[in-house]
Amino acid sequence: MDYFLFGLVIAGILKSCNGTAGNRTLPYNKQLHEDLFSRYGTTSVRPVRDNSLPVEVRFFYKPFILSEFDEQNQRLSVVGSLYMGWTDEFLVWDPADYGGVHRFSVRAKDIWFPDITAYERLDPGTAMANVFEPYAIVHDNGHIDYYDRTELTVYCRLEMTLFPFDTQRCKVAFTSYSYDSDQFALEYANSTAAMENVFDPNGVWRLDHIEVEQIEKMYLCCASPFVEVHYTLIMQRIGNFYVYSIWIPSCLLSSMILAVFVMHPNSGEKVSLSVSNVLAFVLFQQIVVGSMPRSGDDSPVIVAFFSAMIAISCLSVLASAVVLRVYHHDPRKPVPRIFRWICLRPKHDRERESASVLTRNTDQVGNDENGHHDLGSPTKGYDNIIRNDTVDDPPLRYNGPTEISISDIEMIRTSRQNREETDWMILALMMDKVFLAIAVFALLGTLAYCGISYIVLVQ
Repeated sequence: MDYFLFGLVIAGILKSCNGTAGNRTLPYNKQLHEDLFSRYGTTSVRPVRDNSLPVEVRFFYKPFILSEFDEQNQRLSVVGSLYMGWTDEFLVWDPADYGGVHRFSVRAKDIWFPDITAYERLDPGTAMANVFEPYAIVHDNGHIDYYDRTELTVYCRLEMTLFPFDTQRCKVAFTSYSYDSDQFALEYANSTAAMENVFDPNGVWRLDHIEVEQIEKMYLCCASPFVEVHYTLIMQRIGNFYVYSIWIPSCLLSSMILAVFVMHPNSGEKVSLSVSNVLAFVLFQQIVVGSMPRSGDDSPVIVAFFSAMIAISCLSVLASAVVLRVYHHDPRKPVPRIFRWICLRPKHDRERESASVLTRNTDQVGNDENGHHDLGSPTKGYDNIIRNDTVDDPPLRYNGPTEISISDIEMIRTSRQNREETDWMILALMMDKVFLAIAVFALLGTLAYCGISYIVLVQ
């Protein structure tokens, strides 16, 4: 019996020695992985031995590529480098027991992982900040470093007042959805690597700088606050493209409004040029509006400029129609007294004096004792003809021995009609000058408003 027990002990010792020798045939890193994760347990439990203590997580996000900026939908897609560091108390070992192994890599899903996410995130899929499934680096003291190249698509509220010289502030808040500050101590990793600006301008936007703020925020759901790290990406638009493709052509096109009133009414192109200006400004406005979000909170200065130019162009169409109507007015109707007195009186008096030469010093066949022709004379009714020809002109009376024929009467009537036609033309040209002055004042006022608005809002 004693020999039997002794044999069992010897067999057990030999088996144990063989097993130890077999285990030592594994690489140290694999043996370390098996030993740690054989007793690690579930990955949903926070990696602390004292459950009253929070897990301290250091975090930073460093953008370096602007992949897309959908301004209409106010969506910003940024590719950047993400870092998270924390301590897992269940992943600690002595490097001397494993051949001097101080660290190894492990899949992120095999360990407890912080559920940090961005509030403004819009892209579908996992709520985790990481998009891929990279590996985390585990150190012998339990500290874990996690690096990831991730693309975030977030909502960014745009302020388009100064377009195309605008500066946008896109805010992104990172926090944990599951743990409050008693269980999860999020801290911004303020290091040289975190503050390095490696953003690559894409030709439209450049990253001016990044503002980072760490706050604690209370929610109605929980008794303890949540720690949040707020990133503010301050990006400035490179507006050279819009200056050369929109602003300069628009300012040059504005001068065409003045050309409408400089053009002579006989050219026949006043209305067509005015309508072309309206259509051109509407086209430019649609191009600009098409690249802006549908927002009613702010009014871009450039949209106000195009609205004013469209209004002025529409009024120029109306003014051109009025000028052409006056220019081609029926000469049998006289110019109203108020316009004649304001615009035409000096010139009209000279023309009337020159036209009266046709009838000056002519004789009339039948004269009464007062020197005027009587009703039975060959020129009976002539005085009424001349008197009723124009309302404003005094009747012409003639003294002398010469008889006035019907052809002379028609010549005088035609002369006065020609004079009235000239008066309408002169009035139309005067109106063109008035409308030109109004258009110059409106254009300068609009440009001054836009320039002052840009200066004030930038400051």
